[in-house]
Amino acid sequence: MIRFAHRGASALAPENTLAAFQAAVDRGCSWIETDLRLTADDVPVLLHDASLDRTTSGRGDLGKMPLAQVQRLDAGGWFGRTFRGERIPTLAEALEWSRGRCGLNLEIKEELRPVDLIEQVARIVRGERALDRILFSSFRVADLRRLRGAFPRARIAWLASRNSRGLTALVRREGISALHPKDALVSRRIVRRCHRFGLAVHVWVVNRRARLLELDSMGVDGVMTDDPRIFQA
Repeated sequence: MIRFAHRGASALAPENTLAAFQAAVDRGCSWIETDLRLTADDVPVLLHDASLDRTTSGRGDLGKMPLAQVQRLDAGGWFGRTFRGERIPTLAEALEWSRGRCGLNLEIKEELRPVDLIEQVARIVRGERALDRILFSSFRVADLRRLRGAFPRARIAWLASRNSRGLTALVRREGISALHPKDALVSRRIVRRCHRFGLAVHVWVVNRRARLLELDSMGVDGVMTDDPRIFQA
């Protein structure tokens, strides 16, 4: 089973920071799931929310703040004093950090300017020659289509939070390679169906070891967790 750290080891360190990524790798995760959004000057950075309020010392929308200002914010102090001074990483920084350490599952979060974000991500990933260690994901079919157009050979996953209707069409038309269902959606039937299509199944978010073992018995291919300690027997 593939071990994904959800926003890094976000139960142990501030989410979507290099500290959380290091904590995940230290605990045996081979993949890190993270989120991409654009700054005002069109630089992809790692942040889940559109707003800076919850996880940084800043206020307001990320999309209205240039990178230079974003990088002056504290993205760790909210989690604990030990993490004061952590910064919001850029995609380029995350790709450099992850080289030789782990793969990155990059979720396309930008809703207002999805084409711009994907274009910027494509430019950076190509420049870093990092495609072989990237898995892209999105909830939106339009994003999956644009990602496939930008990266004909990329691994691309559909995020499903309510149901998996339309899966057959996504496999045939968009060439997705994995389904990322919310934990509550997962059943043996869905896992078997995905495997018939040749799709991997990576489940989010699982934070109980008992549930991890249940999913393992169903044959899921990977699990995303906030706390990688659940993988330890």
